[in-house]
Amino acid sequence: MSSSFGALDSSKVLTAGYSRHTKPFHINQRNGVTEYLLRLQTEGRCSALQNGRMCTILPGDLLLYRPGDPYELRIEGGSEDSPLLSTDYYLFCTGGWIDHWWNHKLLPNKINIPLDETVMSVWRHIIAEKRKLRSESVEITDYLLRVLCLSLDRIVREGGNHPTDSTAYAAYRIRAFVEKHATEHLTLERVADHVGLSVSRAVHLFKETFGQSIMDYAIDVRLSIACERIRFDAAGLEQAAEQSGFNSYSYFHRTFRARLGMSPKEYRSRF
Repeated sequence: MSSSFGALDSSKVLTAGYSRHTKPFHINQRNGVTEYLLRLQTEGRCSALQNGRMCTILPGDLLLYRPGDPYELRIEGGSEDSPLLSTDYYLFCTGGWIDHWWNHKLLPNKINIPLDETVMSVWRHIIAEKRKLRSESVEITDYLLRVLCLSLDRIVREGGNHPTDSTAYAAYRIRAFVEKHATEHLTLERVADHVGLSVSRAVHLFKETFGQSIMDYAIDVRLSIACERIRFDAAGLEQAAEQSGFNSYSYFHRTFRARLGMSPKEYRSRF
């Protein structure tokens, strides 16, 4: 399917994928990449060329290269006690829209961002669309690429450039875990186990980073899900509460009114 956009307004994903390396790997394009390259480290570490020198790349590090920028990537190391592992999402793209975005983007060429599930979901959608080969929709990948780039801008605008030390990074892992599992039975012990911290350390770190408790944030996520289901699902309010992670409708009703200033029924009547 061909795009209906003009050349100056469109973008095109040339290739996109997910890489998992368990053996040493090296690529050297010091003469420069030929298209825009976006690469997000998701696990492990590697080293990459940035501003003329090789830098250590950690989980959450987003690298951006424009056509002509030299690029080198090294994945090495590992031992019997600590096996080598490096994973990342990547994509190569081109087009007038990307030219414009690059010239006005908020992002530096290397930035550490939270591994936001929305961003990663869009990236996975792009990869899945590219794998369709003959049935790939250029228009879909065009729009998804724009969503990805603008979402990255928003992360930076909202303070996504967080410290790269392991403890600060753990706070973002906690937030992502809560967002993913908010509708389930969620305990502080379960959250802390996920990031390998004690409960007291996880609680303190999250509050220090985001200014609210883990469970308060979980309630915010549950209420956001509940609002979406109340608006777009014809199911009853009690069912919406249960599906959003609230075991008690009376507690859900109280919390909803306290946080939103109206009852769930009043909220539904607005739409």
